[in-house]
Amino acid sequence: MFGRREKPGYGEMLRQVLWPRMGWKRAGRYIQHRLVRLKDSNAAVANGLAIGAGISFVPLPGTHILGAAALSWATRGNLLASVIGTLVGNPWTLPLMWWASYKVGDWIFTLLNLPVRAMPIHFSFENLIEEVTTDIKSLLLPWVCGGAVLGILSWPFFYILFYYLIKQARAGKHRWKENRLHKAGRKLTHLKNPHDGQSFEDSKRKNSRDDQG
Repeated sequence: MFGRREKPGYGEMLRQVLWPRMGWKRAGRYIQHRLVRLKDSNAAVANGLAIGAGISFVPLPGTHILGAAALSWATRGNLLASVIGTLVGNPWTLPLMWWASYKVGDWIFTLLNLPVRAMPIHFSFENLIEEVTTDIKSLLLPWVCGGAVLGILSWPFFYILFYYLIKQARAGKHRWKENRLHKAGRKLTHLKNPHDGQSFEDSKRKNSRDDQG
């Protein structure tokens, strides 16, 4: 009843990926809020995020989420964090990440005297899929190997970065809660007495002096 009347087309879905409707700032805050609220340790969340980010170097779109979840489960990382970590690989970053993966794979295969094809200079997405599927051994295999190497090598960097960010975000949330409780306590402490306009502490001290007199 309250759902969207028309399903978004592919152009609208691509636009949402490149530029979210809520904006990057609000989207970032929402993701940060979800990560901070995860019921897991900083190490487990950082591990999941690092795995999701590292696996984005592998040029196999459609397998990143499943692969990140499987590796996160095997290494006791947070599953939801691993899925969120795959957002590091997006249309803005994947071209550079996959180009680096191919270069590393090309270097490794050349060093081992294994066949490797040069990446076509001009191609469309459809042509790339055709090139990769028809020449798996000398194009896709070194590309995937290079992505796996970069994913492994980048894991420590991503882990340290995300661990620090999660730790700082959770500490900030904890300070915010403490400040809120402190302000609420001060309001209760300085609550005015409805009979004579005095606070409870002043009224208590006055009653004590009266009893002594």
